[in-house]
Amino acid sequence: MQSMQPRSRVLILEDEPIIALDVEGILTDAGFELAGTLATCASAMEWLKANQGDVALLDVDLQDGSCELVAQRLHDMGIPFVVFSGSEPTESAIDPVFLKGTWLGKPATSVKIVAAVTKALSSRFLQEPSADPVQHTAF
Repeated sequence: MQSMQPRSRVLILEDEPIIALDVEGILTDAGFELAGTLATCASAMEWLKANQGDVALLDVDLQDGSCELVAQRLHDMGIPFVVFSGSEPTESAIDPVFLKGTWLGKPATSVKIVAAVTKALSSRFLQEPSADPVQHTAF
């Protein structure tokens, strides 16, 4: 039986094709919809002019450099993001904008990738005011 709720859309920003394909498979198998997979900051900024995902998974460095402007744009748009990087968040070269997202070090298991994206996505829904005045309680 298929759910009547729309699947959450994930934007993937990854410049390594093998990693991008792996992450796409992991997330689609977990029930997410792919909003897109992009390998450059320029293409991500262009995409974000006319599109929006529910959550993004991004590497710090893409083909055309560090994507702090993309991370800032995502943050400004209210799109939570997971930084999926081989770098450490404590490195002095890491722009503080990346710390506004969830940090997940490479390599990571599929379980950790799905958990990080789910956690980031849930933070978005916690921040958005509900149009439904009824409080929902998990059982």
